[in-house]
Amino acid sequence: MTKARKARIDSATQAVKVMAAATKELLPPAHAPLDDDALPFWNDIMKARAKSEWTDHDLAYVSDLANAMAQLVTNRAKLRKEGEVIVPSDGKVYANPRVAVVHGLHAQIKSARQSLSIHGRAAGEARDVGKRRAHARSVEGDNPLEGDDLLARPSVN
Repeated sequence: MTKARKARIDSATQAVKVMAAATKELLPPAHAPLDDDALPFWNDIMKARAKSEWTDHDLAYVSDLANAMAQLVTNRAKLRKEGEVIVPSDGKVYANPRVAVVHGLHAQIKSARQSLSIHGRAAGEARDVGKRRAHARSVEGDNPLEGDDLLARPSVN
């Protein structure tokens, strides 16, 4: 069984699909709400691919990833303040449980980035992925459909 090939990004058909996707605003789905402090992470993650590459399933996963990244920042700040070792009033020395939380968030983030193919070699050879993404971003940037209602259904007079 052969694997289906991706359509060439430099084809006219793909260019039209990329242009159409570039006009849409990609938002977190209602069933995967984004925490307020996660919005900057959402925006950064969304820049990792051209808009035409994101699926509805990916957007839910990106919301979870952005929330985990925001939680990591919060927990790392608390860990710095609390320290990695806790010495309660009984004098015994304990490892701060937040260390495990931070470690778990790191693992969750790494796994999510791999699942979304936004890490090093996830989507193929870096040079090929980079070329595809650069071309898609170029098409998005020079989009003749942007700002016009060319994709809207024509009105009948």
